[in-house]
Amino acid sequence: MQKGILYALAAVIAVAVIVVAGLTLFNGGSDDKLPEYQKDTGTVYGNADGNCFIDETDKKIIQRIIDGKASLKDYPFADSKDIDIVNKYISKQKCTIKVLDAENKIIDIQYPISNVIVLCGSNLAPLINILDISDRIVGAAYTGEKINHYRDYPIEQGIKNGTITQISTKGTTADLELVKDLRDKDCHFMMTEYSSMYDLDSDENVSKLNTMGIDVLRMEARDPGQDMRSMAVFGILLNRSEQAKSYQDFMNDIYSQIDSKVGSKAGTHKVLISSTVNNLSGLGSGYNSMIEMAKGVNVADWTSSTKAVAVGDTWFLDPKYSVDMMFIGSTSDYGGSGFTAANIQKVMDIYPDHNAMKNGKIYMYSTGIPVVCRIAYYAQAMYPDSFDANWAHNVHQSFIDKFFKIGFTVDENLCFKLLNA
Repeated sequence: MQKGILYALAAVIAVAVIVVAGLTLFNGGSDDKLPEYQKDTGTVYGNADGNCFIDETDKKIIQRIIDGKASLKDYPFADSKDIDIVNKYISKQKCTIKVLDAENKIIDIQYPISNVIVLCGSNLAPLINILDISDRIVGAAYTGEKINHYRDYPIEQGIKNGTITQISTKGTTADLELVKDLRDKDCHFMMTEYSSMYDLDSDENVSKLNTMGIDVLRMEARDPGQDMRSMAVFGILLNRSEQAKSYQDFMNDIYSQIDSKVGSKAGTHKVLISSTVNNLSGLGSGYNSMIEMAKGVNVADWTSSTKAVAVGDTWFLDPKYSVDMMFIGSTSDYGGSGFTAANIQKVMDIYPDHNAMKNGKIYMYSTGIPVVCRIAYYAQAMYPDSFDANWAHNVHQSFIDKFFKIGFTVDENLCFKLLNA
């Protein structure tokens, strides 16, 4: 299944250097250069100022463009046609809203949106908590073998009480008949988390879903900060702008703290990181971006997302990969029983001769942890002298307390653990 690399999002941090992207979008087969915009922008046409809201401020900007007092170049998601859309959006009238998705395609979305289908894994799931849209979700598909009781509580409860149809238990399968039934119940919108292993939002199935009358919006939820753009977009489309802004504020505060605390040490610590026990993450991975946001350097030199590893492999013993610390991702019962003994043993079997193992610096982390919390753990592990002893733990706990619908007390040994101290 072919999918474009998603560039959707990135954090805007006042104290950090922000990369601004000039992207090429594809609209009806014609290629046009999209003006540059900051990557946390809510890329919804009509959102002239690029934040989490479409409101009177956007109308004023668009009118200034119409009057020749402002330049469209400075407001790439505004033009003279958008003012009508803004008026309809504010009054919640039926209209078609155009969105630049994570594959740099302009997608038409029917507005307002009543019911929603979600296709997500561990990265989009926390965002659903934050958006507080469980009462509007009528169908859900997950990539994991089971729904997590804490992270996915709203959807778990909806499935139990019959208000949410579980379309699939894996992202690699698709039950379009169930989706068709939901379309007959006034559902015309599916929000998805990009993953190359999904099938329900493959190009082929998206075409089928569109034929059914369902708009599919593919957004990135894994790369640090990229989820901030997704949140802005979803916040606008689902009238949850305040929730989206609250999330962005939380993220920016934590990233600013990391930048301030690490300071001139940034980039001095080199690591390897994996997305799963068996896959070391490359430069094309969102996990590489997480290490960068934590002020470290991933020494991987392959451009693909991952590179497989197995018991008996020795290629990662090359001196260029000789780092004193590794972060190994693992599925776990997040908030519950933690890591499996089998996954821990697998790490011990694969990396016994790596110097990170010999130095006692292999950390296992749960891939169920929200992105910003993972980054907090990475930063503190790499630069322990720059942080209070419980700083990352407190970030994680405050995230749970603020955004999750059912709370739990964070136990670091069950979500971020030093394996070989």
